[in-house]
Amino acid sequence: MEKIKIPVILGPTAAGKTDFAMRAAGAFGYEVLSCDSRQIYRHMNIGTAKPSVEERARIRHWLVDILDPSEPYSAFTFAGDALRVIRELRDSGKKVLICGGTGLYYHILANGAAPLDGADLELRGELQDEAREFGSARLHERLKAADPAAASRIHPNDLQRLLRALDVFYRKGQPLSLLQEDAGNPPGDIEFRTVIVSRPREILYDRINSRVDAMFEQGLLDEFFALRRMGYGADSPGMVCVGYRELFGVERGEIDVGQAAELIKRNTRRYAKRQMTWFRNKIQDALRVDVSDEHGDFLDGCLTP
Repeated sequence: MEKIKIPVILGPTAAGKTDFAMRAAGAFGYEVLSCDSRQIYRHMNIGTAKPSVEERARIRHWLVDILDPSEPYSAFTFAGDALRVIRELRDSGKKVLICGGTGLYYHILANGAAPLDGADLELRGELQDEAREFGSARLHERLKAADPAAASRIHPNDLQRLLRALDVFYRKGQPLSLLQEDAGNPPGDIEFRTVIVSRPREILYDRINSRVDAMFEQGLLDEFFALRRMGYGADSPGMVCVGYRELFGVERGEIDVGQAAELIKRNTRRYAKRQMTWFRNKIQDALRVDVSDEHGDFLDGCLTP
């Protein structure tokens, strides 16, 4: 059987991936499969730079708004969900492209990996009790000692991912970061054609700063407090991401909105830098396109069916 050819647009936050994806989808009849670990969450629209309601009405998007912010999600779950979407669309005669910035999600999808199911619920309960008494930062320190590579990727407030990494370490006797490198079976029926979009760093950082300003103008703070009224807190998996976790300081009266905005800009720039490092080190077989605001039309040629 002929392989399913899937264009993939990856890149750091604010690089312009969504614009390229929407243009290609409109021109060539693609639907879009989101490869984003935060756009999966409902009610988190502004802070995740989610495609607008109008854009999603025009072009079908998959794996967007599929979970509540209280629900955990993993790269392995994403890989299974994405493969299902890709194959179902193929069977129905439709085309799909992948677009996003979560490098680990794409890595597991394209390369396969050994699943890490079977959590030790008793152990996780003990770790949760420890986090309640001493804070999640204590678990992060424990993870630093057990698996420094995983600790470097997991925020000290990201309780769900800390629990998972420590559970795997104590249950498997090996670091999660090492087990994640154990390749499974890449999907043999799919051919991924990957483009990594980047921009000169000063332009990317200017775009990030402008985007954060725009998010506050669009009502990011109101969105945050609406999520809080729904009951989502600092330990909710969706709320640990940049753009939301900084606003708990505003809620507690520790910082003002202007200070929170500057923190979000700084943390987003740092996140973009980590993304660029990931794409450079982990994804080798890709076309790398460095564009500016005035260029990028040639990308259409990379995304033709």
